[in-house]
Amino acid sequence: MMKTCAAIAAVTLAGCASPAPRAFTERPPDARPGEAAPAPAAIDWSDGLSLAEVMSSISRHGRVLAALEDLEAARARRVTAGTYPLNPEVSFDGAQSVDGDTTTLGIGLHQTFELGGRVGKREAVADAGITRSAAEAEDMRRDLGGKARRAYWSAVAAERRVEIARKAAETADKVVEVATARFDARQAAAIDVNLAKVGAGQARAGVRRAEGEAASARAVLMAFVPGEVPATWNLSDHFTADRPEVDLSKALAAAQGNRSDLAALNAAAEESDARARLAEAEAAPDLGVGIGYEFGRDRIEGDGVDFRTSEHSVKFGLSLTLPIINRRRGEIAEAEADRRRFIALHAALASEVGRDVSAAEARLRAAGDVLALYEKEILPSASRNIDDVRSAYAAGEVAISELLRAQESFQSVQGEAVEAEAAYADALADLEAAVGRPLSEFAK
Repeated sequence: MMKTCAAIAAVTLAGCASPAPRAFTERPPDARPGEAAPAPAAIDWSDGLSLAEVMSSISRHGRVLAALEDLEAARARRVTAGTYPLNPEVSFDGAQSVDGDTTTLGIGLHQTFELGGRVGKREAVADAGITRSAAEAEDMRRDLGGKARRAYWSAVAAERRVEIARKAAETADKVVEVATARFDARQAAAIDVNLAKVGAGQARAGVRRAEGEAASARAVLMAFVPGEVPATWNLSDHFTADRPEVDLSKALAAAQGNRSDLAALNAAAEESDARARLAEAEAAPDLGVGIGYEFGRDRIEGDGVDFRTSEHSVKFGLSLTLPIINRRRGEIAEAEADRRRFIALHAALASEVGRDVSAAEARLRAAGDVLALYEKEILPSASRNIDDVRSAYAAGEVAISELLRAQESFQSVQGEAVEAEAAYADALADLEAAVGRPLSEFAK
């Protein structure tokens, strides 16, 4: 009977090996600032949801679409700004004397011409607005992309915790079987069976808790995937062993030179400067040019004379507004204050970007070191330890309480390993979001 129980334990108390990870391709090509994003391919749910498909779906997110509509509105304003306000005024006038002897009729055409190159300055304001809107749309993609990556890896980690919890529950059920077999063989006390059943119940509760957390994480992820979602679906990407080594100096230079939020502030400063120049031009006088035709008819009567005369005349005129009161001083001062504000914000953000990139790179290196420790030392040692305790329990060398503590410890180590994987994925997403470009461009 002792050999039979040992055989049962050898089969039922197998180790909880982690599934082998599958490699992934994280980021699809992004649209450049000012360009509409290409239409994303439909998600193929049959083989699971990949991170690449999530990132591609960002271009259909409502916030991105709203930002792109703002870009289209800026382009429409550019069309308006480049149109010269050619709106001539046509006037008619006439007069008739009370006695009906004198009649005058006239028609005139008047056009006001803007001075100071205002059309070109309005175009400069609109061009800067297009650049700003394009950068803001790209920054919306960058921000949502970072959040989507973190949500994806959070869902992956949650599913890994479900796998671990289910495996632990299976093992706990098998411990109950072994404890029952040992009790039937009069090799264990009834308390061993009761303790095993308590452990199995706790393991099942752990499964439900992990499943709830996974459902919550998947719901957060779905906020980045527009359209209909099937009732059941899986994640196709898992944590990968491929860990890029980033050239920090190149990544930092790229972030401070090209990141979309910095580009948006720079464009906003240029737009404010262009508004100031436009306000100065609008303070210049307007030139008015007019031309007209007048017809007059009169009756001359007296001293035996009674005849009618008619006259035709062409009139010319020039006018010049004198903006003595309204010199646009307030608008100019406001635009220049805005320009200085955006320049200050740009300088502050550039400094923050540098710190963000450096901090994210440091977190990535630390997370990689921690993960390597779990993979190379902690998990293998914990796996050997649980195998030894299971063998010892099967041989009757240790009490079931020792086995339960060892299994609890092993499950805890597995959970910590998943957290280490998630921390590395989060650090990777943070660094890519801080840089604003795929990290593959800066690999050593």
